[in-house]
Amino acid sequence: MIYAKCIRETQIAKNREEFIRRQNEENPVYCIGEITRSKVGMDTLYSVPLNFILDCLKYGMYIAIIENAEKASVTGYPYAGSYLDYQCCSTEQRVLDIMKVDDITTIDYILEEVKDPKLIHDGYWHWLSDDVGRYLRNKLNKEIYGK
Repeated sequence: MIYAKCIRETQIAKNREEFIRRQNEENPVYCIGEITRSKVGMDTLYSVPLNFILDCLKYGMYIAIIENAEKASVTGYPYAGSYLDYQCCSTEQRVLDIMKVDDITTIDYILEEVKDPKLIHDGYWHWLSDDVGRYLRNKLNKEIYGK
């Protein structure tokens, strides 16, 4: 199972040097391949199963794919409930990748990784651009209803 979190563009560092330089900012900074640490040393960094990521768009329009060794061997995505029921809290998060949510390749990645489109919670998908939102709706309708 893949865990992810939504972040704002302003939280993304383009390289290791920028990541290190920005460690004193108020909000956590994320960079591919780096470990983001909580500011107060407590479990304040959250991530959710990938099928719930659209429920979290209010936190940012970029997705950071987070390494989660504890949950890596879990193969099935949860269906029922809220993302709050399944979120993981930690003091550190290793960032495997960062993607813009409002992009067709990201939508395809989510669909491919989750496998069962019925498991994808739609949450804030109305925040997606018209083209990407329409693409997602069409893909889900086709895969779920065959239309």
